[in-house]
Amino acid sequence: MKCRTFILLINMLLLSLCGCKKQKEEISIHQFSSSRIKELNEYLRAIKQAYSIPGLSVGIVHKDSVYNSTLGIADNEHHLIDSLLPFSAGSISEPVMATAILKLVDSGLIKLDDPVQKYLPYFKMADKINKKVTIRHLLSHTSGIQHYPVLWDTPNNSDAALELTTRSISSQQPKFPIPGSRVVRSPYNYDILADLVSKVSGKPFEQYMDQQVFKKLGMKSSSFARPVLSVQPFSINNWLSYTSKTDSLYPYNRENGGSNGLHTSASDLSKWMEMLLNRGLTAQGRYVSKVTFDDFFSFKYMTSKTAGITLGWELMTDGNHELFVKKSDITNFQNQVMLIPEEGIGITFLSNISAQQISSEIVRNMMNWLNGGKLPKIKTPVGLALGQKFQETGNIDSVINLYQSLKRTRNFHYDLSLNALNFFGNTLFRHVGDQESALKIYNLCITEYPRSAEAYLSLANFYIKSRSYSNARLSLEKSRPFLNKFQQERVLDMEQYIKEKTIDTDPG
Repeated sequence: MKCRTFILLINMLLLSLCGCKKQKEEISIHQFSSSRIKELNEYLRAIKQAYSIPGLSVGIVHKDSVYNSTLGIADNEHHLIDSLLPFSAGSISEPVMATAILKLVDSGLIKLDDPVQKYLPYFKMADKINKKVTIRHLLSHTSGIQHYPVLWDTPNNSDAALELTTRSISSQQPKFPIPGSRVVRSPYNYDILADLVSKVSGKPFEQYMDQQVFKKLGMKSSSFARPVLSVQPFSINNWLSYTSKTDSLYPYNRENGGSNGLHTSASDLSKWMEMLLNRGLTAQGRYVSKVTFDDFFSFKYMTSKTAGITLGWELMTDGNHELFVKKSDITNFQNQVMLIPEEGIGITFLSNISAQQISSEIVRNMMNWLNGGKLPKIKTPVGLALGQKFQETGNIDSVINLYQSLKRTRNFHYDLSLNALNFFGNTLFRHVGDQESALKIYNLCITEYPRSAEAYLSLANFYIKSRSYSNARLSLEKSRPFLNKFQQERVLDMEQYIKEKTIDTDPG
């Protein structure tokens, strides 16, 4: 009897231990508190209004809490964006494609250090180093394959499109002779990976992605094929009033499917980020083994002390944490996704206009807020007021007077910073084509911010683009007392460019 009782106790203990182990493999997802959601919603509404963004979508994962929101319109008919309507995600395709490779590795179908030729015998380059190029090299942009211009106006959507992309580099010289020795980012790497996924799985890669990634992670709106309904891109049709309309050029070509074909929503990306932050675990169960996951994300190729590349991601360090980042700005979609695994943070920002580069600032502000900071008060870029004034008067001096008046009276409604003023100068120069007025704005930047290197660097860049190299040199020289280490690198690049170009006639 005592023996039977002892055995029962042992069995109960074992069952208890198994239950504990199962408990550790479960995750639960909660909503942010109502007050936190209110803060985020107000911040995003202010962003949308200040920067004239037609539509945007945001997803945030913070430990066990998830937030998703959509704002604005999807097209000229003013259809509202909802949580199921996908955006063209551009280069965010790459880390999602890397998830498919992670799944194939976990299934034992491939190994990261297998040569690509093992699966794609027609994968070749001009100097025959192709035999040494591995799957890991493609994932990390260290293959030596050169960049190509992405073309959307002559799309190839045939069944053979991906194989044609792989075969198209057969006469291309690699950028460097030893794969794995340098980083050169090229969309070809991920287009070829899409071809590899198709050949290994025996299915069109879009079908494999749907079955083995999207369905298993509950990503209902995601696809690598162009959906029937999607958010449309907007482009500025008047740079002074900052009005926009839908763009006729849409970014989809099956030949570039692996590097740029992803269509997805912020809510779907939140589910994907949950899996990554939980190291392969989802609310439905384990997606890939922890061993495979950890091995996959242990690879790092550092390009500097604070930056590098992993398999699918750009890697940045801020002194305390590693940040996994992917940005995309292609045909008027501006997107970014960022993970901070040590903090359990994942943030996605998607928008259908890219006129102002704001995604990094927005993501950084939300990251600081998640870590206990405050969301900043959003101000309207002063360029909107200046542009309207210039459109009304056609007189750049009246525009300068308006800026100085706003700054003198400390008008808190507008962003009067150097960056905002510089952006207006860039608008006049690059989009309006008024060089004389743009030059006055760049000089105003120096008058208002005489100890800012950025003011002199913007003026130098204007002179370089105008091929006035002697004036550019003078501006660079004036910037020197105020340079930080990052700006010093920019100055060296600009000086090298001037050196290469001064064989031409210098109108300056």
